[in-house]
Amino acid sequence: MNYEVLYPGSNALIHAELEPYEELKAESGALVSRTASVSVSGSLHGGLWRSMKRAFLGGESLFFQTLKADKGEGTVLVAPAVPGDVKILPLTAGQDYMVKNGCLLASFEDVTLDTRMQRISTGLFSGAGLFVIHAHGEGHIAVSAFGALLEISLSAEDEYVVDTGHLVTWSGDMSYRIIKGGTTWISSFTSGEGLACKFQGPGKVWIQSRNPEAFGGWIRKFVPTGGGGILGLFS
Repeated sequence: MNYEVLYPGSNALIHAELEPYEELKAESGALVSRTASVSVSGSLHGGLWRSMKRAFLGGESLFFQTLKADKGEGTVLVAPAVPGDVKILPLTAGQDYMVKNGCLLASFEDVTLDTRMQRISTGLFSGAGLFVIHAHGEGHIAVSAFGALLEISLSAEDEYVVDTGHLVTWSGDMSYRIIKGGTTWISSFTSGEGLACKFQGPGKVWIQSRNPEAFGGWIRKFVPTGGGGILGLFS
């Protein structure tokens, strides 16, 4: 199987070439197009229990799309729902990843997707939720961002602070804790910074240049309340 990211940036999508009987998993609704030789079916990736944990505890869709070249070789295009970049990350026996809710686009080869519980204090305030997706095994995963996707590499001596709304994924063996965004708790909230995650190296963190929660708040300012919603504008 060969796959690559096309049009990296705000219009990124994945192009995959499948040999006969090869398949990939993608989040529900991610398929853009396919050749007629590729079939589409819904599946519970990792079995019912792991799928239920991802859906109800991790915030991910219960179902994944299984795209399989069961009528000869074929090609597929998959893309995230929001405008933003896509990154393909390798998994090996010594490397796993934690992925924030809603940022997992696809998995390739022999990848296991499970749900891992964070510490209560970390999960409630990290912006990633109380549960995150744990990707491990042998293969690759594709993660998507809202806006640009930046990779930050940390050495063992490095510490790095990320606003909670900008997290995408991070190395599974990295430690982090929640800190206030400003110099004091009052300045943290009055400045709009709120809470942040302080990571300790070594490892890598991937962040998105736009904050989905902040963008949602900005959109809500322009959505009328009452009067029948959007249709009220035309009544």
